[in-house]
Parts: sequence; structure tokens; C-alpha cells
Amino acid sequence: MARYRAEVAQFLDHFRGQARDIAGVTSPFHRVILYSLAFDPLARAAYCTTGSHRERFVKLVQDIAQWPEADKVSLPQLQLRLRDAKRYRQKLFREVSRRLRAWGSDGGTVPLSYSPSVADLSSFAEPSEKSHLKDAQYVQLFYTYRNNLVHEFREPGYGTDWSGRSTQPFYGSYIDGPWELVFPVAFIAALYERTLQGLEAHLLSNKINPYKQFQFGSLWRAK
Repeated sequence: MARYRAEVAQFLDHFRGQARDIAGVTSPFHRVILYSLAFDPLARAAYCTTGSHRERFVKLVQDIAQWPEADKVSLPQLQLRLRDAKRYRQKLFREVSRRLRAWGSDGGTVPLSYSPSVADLSSFAEPSEKSHLKDAQYVQLFYTYRNNLVHEFREPGYGTDWSGRSTQPFYGSYIDGPWELVFPVAFIAALYERTLQGLEAHLLSNKINPYKQFQFGSLWRAK
């Protein structure tokens, strides 16, 4: 067996073991923090230090985990961004608001399948609004979610998976309340497992020894 194949197997076995340990943690909140941290070395193994930390993380979720909704746009988050930028008189804000009204105001839950693509909304956006479209994509929001957990020890927004059984992201709302985005822990666990599966194929097809993407030794290095 080529050395890189043995190294790939050892590397992934380690992180699969870590996933089993994380799954045994009692607190769902602590589990999502640990999963969020565990994505980082996987992105480094795949792409070394190419690009920014955000770019590596996003590429990992888009290309290796292959999350189907990664590039779709969150209508509630886009509306909030446009309102914050005082763009509420422009066509994009009006179109987003029109689509959100179709969700109703009776509360409940809405799946991410109701979300449009960037192409669906681009014709309504002015050039200065393109960045808001990108920032409202789910893969970018997932990175923001990760950062809130890691750097502020909290989840962004006010959404909660009250049932504890949801396996897919969704929006939740009370009557006449805002739509809050929720990433359930079961979804994040499944996304992590898909990332490990996709990473194995990526490393083997590109003949990457993942251990060569890291610096080991007694010297503590600033990151």
C-alpha cells in the first residue's frame, strides 16, 4: 500500500473515533461546538493553507460534504441584511419580502427547500447588493454559525430545535414572529460524517498525505 493511503486511513480513523466520542456528549450545545471545531482540521487536510480560513471551510462544505442546500439563499437572513443596509426601498428587498409573505404568519416550521438560489434573485439585485446575496447563502451562514459557537460560546439568532429530533435545518416561528434559522445537532453530525466520506475520496484521488498539511513537534507555533 502506498504510504499516503495508510496515512489517509489512519487520519480518518482518528476523526471517526472523535465523532463517536462527540456523539456521546450529553449536552446538544456542547456537541455542536465540538463538531464545529472538528471541521477545521478536515479543511486543512484537504486544502492545506490555500486561501483564507473561511474559504477553506466553505469549500469543504460545498465540494466535499456536498450539502445540497449550501448555495441556496436564506430569505429571512437576506431580508435582515438588506434592512440593516437600508436597502428596503429597492427591488430585491421588495421581492424577498413578497416571497416571505407566502410563508404565512401562523408560526410553525419551514424547510430549507423553500429557499431560492442566487440565480433566482440576481435579476432583482443591484450590483451593490450582490454581496448581500452571497452572505445570505447557507454555506456562509453555517460558517458564521461556527464562528459564533467557537468565539462567543453561543448560537446566533433565537431558533431552537425544541423537539431534539430534527435531522434537517429548518425555520421556526411563533405567530407573527420572525423566522429563525435552526441547524439541529443531528444535521451537523450527519454533515460531519459526509465530510469524512468525501474527504477520503478527495485525499486518495489527489494522493494527499493529510499529515503533511500540519506542522508537528515540541515547538508551539502561533496560528
